[in-house]
Amino acid sequence: MPVYTFKLADDGRGVEDETGVSLSDDERAYRYACDVIRELMRCRERCTRHWRLDVYQHDGEKVFEIPFASLDPTLDHLNAQLREQVELTARRVRSLTDAFEAAKVTAREAKSLVAHSRGKPYLAVDHGRKVIRENT
Repeated sequence: MPVYTFKLADDGRGVEDETGVSLSDDERAYRYACDVIRELMRCRERCTRHWRLDVYQHDGEKVFEIPFASLDPTLDHLNAQLREQVELTARRVRSLTDAFEAAKVTAREAKSLVAHSRGKPYLAVDHGRKVIRENT
């Protein structure tokens, strides 16, 4: 049975599932991911509407990504055009949040590289992740 892992794109650096879940196929993985999203979003829809859950197969290949706004039950009363606009806005907020987080990571890495090159103490790990990325 394939193992699926998940990565939450939230307001910070996100949360990655390192263990994974054994599910029979992509359809079950999608339904499982939707259940996780509904649970994370419950009673916090407005604050989490721009979040996204990415689903990966065991080989690291992204199977699909699910924007929280697409499952937001508080938008069900809207007509299709208005709901589409809200979902588009949520995607734009997600893009901006991702860009801002990437800029913070880059700035943190640059400061560490400069300090390291000068023989000064530097931040090596932040929240369990290496600050200075390895060249790949």
